[in-house]
Amino acid sequence: MPNLRRSALKTENSSVIHVGVSEWKTAKHPDALRTTLGSCVGIVLYSKKDRAGGMCHALLDEPPAGKIAQKGKYARTAIEELLRELQRQGIDKANLTARLFGGASMFDADKSKFFHNIGESNVAVSRATLEKEGIAIIEEDVGGSSGRTITFFLDDGRILLRSGTQERYIYKA
Repeated sequence: MPNLRRSALKTENSSVIHVGVSEWKTAKHPDALRTTLGSCVGIVLYSKKDRAGGMCHALLDEPPAGKIAQKGKYARTAIEELLRELQRQGIDKANLTARLFGGASMFDADKSKFFHNIGESNVAVSRATLEKEGIAIIEEDVGGSSGRTITFFLDDGRILLRSGTQERYIYKA
């Protein structure tokens, strides 16, 4: 089945664009966006009408009070910046839907309560920010103790989700 995966992820005219930690990126059909998550949260915004969208990979929930922050590092500011970028590209916020991934508990809770709650807090702030922006969350795969790799295809909005030894496509758009 490896040949099927390769052909599903890359075609002659498309690219798979990697979204690193603390980054947000946008793309249009026929490209795809991909990131790998642990306690970080991956937020996917998609406009079915435009066959375009974006992804951000946030490390933490909120920037420290009174400090100028790296906007992509924090869930709230990363979502706000991704949304601004999509709107600059002519995508109407009313056409966007959201999906959330990641937020796993990757650290031993007995050793550090702070590390144990990172993923949970990242997801909570992401949900609150999307609600404030009026963007519906149509799918979530969050929590647990395993990392995830997501590949977001802009042609139809599907997500290829890999977690542990499991792999599945999510077709809600």
